[in-house]
Amino acid sequence: MSSSEEFQTIFDADVACVQMAEQTYDVLCNNAAASSQRRTRRYISRNREEASQRLEQDYFEENATYQGYYFRRRFRMFKGLYERIVEDVTREYSFFQQRYDARGTPGFTPLQKCTAAFRQLAYDIPPDALDESFRMSARIARDSLHFFYKTVIQFYGPKYLCKPTRNDILQLQAHHASAHGFPGMLGSLDCLHWTWENCPTSYHGQFTRGDHGHPTVILEAVASQDMWI
Repeated sequence: MSSSEEFQTIFDADVACVQMAEQTYDVLCNNAAASSQRRTRRYISRNREEASQRLEQDYFEENATYQGYYFRRRFRMFKGLYERIVEDVTREYSFFQQRYDARGTPGFTPLQKCTAAFRQLAYDIPPDALDESFRMSARIARDSLHFFYKTVIQFYGPKYLCKPTRNDILQLQAHHASAHGFPGMLGSLDCLHWTWENCPTSYHGQFTRGDHGHPTVILEAVASQDMWI
């Protein structure tokens, strides 16, 4: 083989390699574009402002739709206590403060985020169950619950999760003595049966008592006369 023929053979091989590389590059680009298009998240206009107005009209305005008994039943506490907790966690953690996105659209209000956390705690529902009523995505609902109990523990823990001091013990004994005539114990052990609606069928037998007739979870607490839950 002459040198010219050898050169032509090498040149043809190089051209074939370049063409193959270009084809491979085109295939990779097309696959990447198709994959990116498939992963594009669809934006849902949830209209969170309307949901916020409805929440305030239902429970927090002066002439709210649901007051007194309904608020106590659905939030498992009195309205004044709930508003105090919302005010405290909003002041302590910036997540609960209402913010605006890059387009100037207002985000969820402190009431919406805290109420979403309360509903998950009170009714044991998944985060995405709040989308229709609160117009809130599962991610925001899940974050609201996470930051809510984290903030509550950090803010209220030093006061309500601490061991009693000597002065606390003396006050408890004095109060019990004034009411009953003898010092007695430091607190009262009480329990509350919470209905376990989503109890697995295989657990019904060990979590059901005859006087209740349905699965329950027992909450036990030692509380003094001035402690609220």
